[in-house]
Amino acid sequence: MADDHSGGPVSPARRAVLGAAGLGAAGLGATGIAFSGTALAEERAARPLEGRVALVTGAARGIGRATAIELARRGADVALLDIADPEGVEGVPYRLASRAELDEAASRVAEQGVRALTLVADVRNREGLGVAADRTGDELGGPDLLVANAAIYIPGGPDADDPAAWQAQFAVNLLGVRHSVDACLPALRAAQEGRVVMLSSLTARMGSGAAPGYSASKWGVTGYMKSVALALGQDGITVNAVAPSGVDTVMLRDGVHAGKDRDEIDAQSEEGHALPVGMLRPEDVAEVIAFLGGPEARRISGATIDVNAGHSARFTA
Repeated sequence: MADDHSGGPVSPARRAVLGAAGLGAAGLGATGIAFSGTALAEERAARPLEGRVALVTGAARGIGRATAIELARRGADVALLDIADPEGVEGVPYRLASRAELDEAASRVAEQGVRALTLVADVRNREGLGVAADRTGDELGGPDLLVANAAIYIPGGPDADDPAAWQAQFAVNLLGVRHSVDACLPALRAAQEGRVVMLSSLTARMGSGAAPGYSASKWGVTGYMKSVALALGQDGITVNAVAPSGVDTVMLRDGVHAGKDRDEIDAQSEEGHALPVGMLRPEDVAEVIAFLGGPEARRISGATIDVNAGHSARFTA
């Protein structure tokens, strides 16, 4: 069962009213003198997602966790969905997130003064995703922002004959995104300004001799993103992708670069970057995802935003 770190359900309109009332109350100091209108405007600008509800998949750690916290910091209520089973996908060479990590991420979200809801579900299970989206709607409202982040990595060169590894990566990395969109689509349409952000990869901008199955699944995300952006544009829904280079996560350290120490991974990452940085932080990617979910990105759709410290400067186009 999923744990709710919040109170009861509140409609988006009601949340907006309560948020405004809360700002007004917070503006009263010990003397009873209210802050100026400018101060209130600055407070609202600092929380541009106030009244929004986000559902983030793969939210227990890494980019998903950082994104959930960043969205909450900007005012959104957040449903954090994760398989929460360290051995949940056969063949993955690193430990997946645990229930304890999911609960800890939800606690960090709740610390931002918003509601957090934990959902244990497998993105490979379409029906389970539907139940999770419905529960989000019942307890938080929405969701009107979907971040389809859940993914796995299984290495294997082009000569490796392991159809099961390909099937597992496509089931999570591509079909999992499709299932997430399908589950949230009624709420996204009802929101009229729904947002979808999918996690792609640097390897969906080029190729990967070490992991063609992973690369192919992420290229699929790019194609799916563009198709959905075209299909849902008339509903006022923006659909975009974020493509990071190597991010300091368990997947990168224990999967992509298994057996290497942190300094070696940083040095290898920096070789491909134009900027003098090694592994990116999850927060570097989370901030871009939050931007795409915010009001300033309302006219961006069908785009892939590279977050790769200048590695894209090496691309021919």
